[in-house]
Amino acid sequence: MTGWMDRDMGGPMDTRAEKLREILGTPDREPAQVPWEQGVDALNGLRFPADYRWLLDTYGAILIRSDLIVWTPTEKHGFERFLDYTTEAGEQVGVMYEDHRYDETPETPPYEMLPSPGGLLCWGADNRGNFLFWLTADPDADHWPVVVWIQDLQQWDLFPGGTTAFLATLLTGDYHLGNELLGVPDPLWEFAADWNTRRPY
Repeated sequence: MTGWMDRDMGGPMDTRAEKLREILGTPDREPAQVPWEQGVDALNGLRFPADYRWLLDTYGAILIRSDLIVWTPTEKHGFERFLDYTTEAGEQVGVMYEDHRYDETPETPPYEMLPSPGGLLCWGADNRGNFLFWLTADPDADHWPVVVWIQDLQQWDLFPGGTTAFLATLLTGDYHLGNELLGVPDPLWEFAADWNTRRPY
């Protein structure tokens, strides 16, 4: 997939996809391709970002360092499952705000979840209650920044790039909250699922 442009970042999107490809290497299988056009109706007209679609069509869903999962739509659960992920993440974040562990924590989160207009859409998580979201306020999905929730710190972080830029920054050690998201060093990543299959782990 070529010709993506990210006007906010000032360069071709496929450059960042290529950077992530260099980090992940050549996949050892060809994942089942996702029928992305079906997702538009399921997500009330929203389209998944092009770089995320490239990632899933090239590698499938991936489990990074035995902990952080990048989800994929599946034939069994459909695209609607992403709204379920988002609802579940929102509920978990809400519980942490009720806990109010830190005095500086505000009364309510700074973001709303979909289906609220422009809300967060969850696309990844780890085993410690941390979540990866897109902020869907821009009508162009290729301009959605990544929003990270770190549960132990009760902290939000807005990353100004998209999916592949975020993952490349994370995996090169340049993301400042990377230690909160990554597990053991090896394996770097594993195939987790594609449109047709799911691997137990």
